[in-house]
Amino acid sequence: MLNKSEPIYSSLASDPDYCDLVQEFVSEFPSKAETLRQCVADRDLVLLQRTVHQLRGACGGYGFPSLTESAGSVEEKLKAGQTLESVEESILEFLNLLNRATSEKE
Repeated sequence: MLNKSEPIYSSLASDPDYCDLVQEFVSEFPSKAETLRQCVADRDLVLLQRTVHQLRGACGGYGFPSLTESAGSVEEKLKAGQTLESVEESILEFLNLLNRATSEKE
């Protein structure tokens, strides 16, 4: 299990063909996190689910399986019709992972 404060590295960060792409992808995380926070504040479950779904797929493609798993948990709860309040802890966990993700090499 990951320590809740250690950085999360992309499995592609050391691949010269992908390192720039991973870096660009990770640079978008602060704005994506802000979008998620705003969705929660606005109670916009449609945009929240869409954003989480997009991040779930993209994180997997960019070598962040723990982020994909966390986003998947949020997405599945939203699809199941759980209330925003019941999903908030999972959202906070996902935001924590986004904050810890780095494009640097291990």
